Amino acid sequence: MRHYRLAGILTLSIGLSCLMPASSVAEGPGDLLEQREEQENQQGENGGGVAETGSNDISLMESSNPIVNVAAQYTYDQMAADLDSLQRRYEGRIRIGNYGTSLDGRALYEVIIGNPEAQKHVLIQAGIHGREYMTPLLVMKQIETALEFGETASYRGQPLAYMLDKVQVHFLPMTNPDGVTISQMGLSGLRSEELRQIMIQGYQRDLEEGRTDIPIENYLPYCKGNGRGVDLNVNFPAAWEQIMSSPGHASYMLYKGESPGSEPETEGMMEVVKKHTWSASISYHSRGEVIYWDYEENKVRDQSRELAELFVQSTGYRLLGSDGKGGFKDWMQARENPVPSLTIETGIAECPMPVSQWPRVWSRNKTGWADAIYYAWTH
Repeated sequence: MRHYRLAGILTLSIGLSCLMPASSVAEGPGDLLEQREEQENQQGENGGGVAETGSNDISLMESSNPIVNVAAQYTYDQMAADLDSLQRRYEGRIRIGNYGTSLDGRALYEVIIGNPEAQKHVLIQAGIHGREYMTPLLVMKQIETALEFGETASYRGQPLAYMLDKVQVHFLPMTNPDGVTISQMGLSGLRSEELRQIMIQGYQRDLEEGRTDIPIENYLPYCKGNGRGVDLNVNFPAAWEQIMSSPGHASYMLYKGESPGSEPETEGMMEVVKKHTWSASISYHSRGEVIYWDYEENKVRDQSRELAELFVQSTGYRLLGSDGKGGFKDWMQARENPVPSLTIETGIAECPMPVSQWPRVWSRNKTGWADAIYYAWTH
């Protein structure tokens, strides 16, 4: 059996979040973001193969009085408070519900924007790995941008209001709130003594097996899993049985759980997916500045590639295939009613990502929700 230390495993490139070497981001098809910025300076003149940008393009919009504010640790409680404030400010334009409850008793929020009668749906989810808590902030800022400017701005030359009349956007801004809380606050963030003991036992097993050799207070911020140490992004029924890297117990990463869909967070996401026919799904992770678009059992390969190339234009990120298993994207692409899907790895710093990365992450991903509805609207 092969053993890894925590400090060493973070540098492995195995197609999972936060494991992409920073050096890889220097390679790729060229700095498309620079092309886009130059184009914006030309006030709508087309260049570099990027869609025309006018003065009212959503990529140029920034809130002057935001509810969602950038924080070094954007917490579950802050997200819940921000959702309440957004609902009051934009009453009638946002629908907030929940699709379940986490192991530690936190509501799993679904936020819907767009015409309730629209027949097309796109799904955007973030925060499935606890230590990647900049991605819920990213999606919450996208939600606020969509609410503030969705009725007046345009994207790729088309009015967003018209596209939102045809497409509903479903945001799942923090799909692993217990994991985020553990990474930010440690064991004190857990309400359940049972879950605290599971995490302590998982840490002790990782010590015994050589997966880590650092104190628990330094270990917990790196945790990707949920309240009982299950890595939710290897808990979906997509070649789950073939996952050989799982430690077989609660751990800071890679534990696939006792069965596919065993966790309430995973089960809830699957129930959301079953309610609609989807045009696209986007999963935000960190780090590497790459877009994973393929999977061995992908039934919508051409569509996923087309969706990925659209996001390359707005992010400048590289495209990569994926040999992962058990992930949300993998399940979406391989299920009976497959969906064009992407995993987008934001930022270039180790997770938990420092807030200094935020300007870079936001500038490249602020229009992700608009790219998703544009894809749905044109297909």
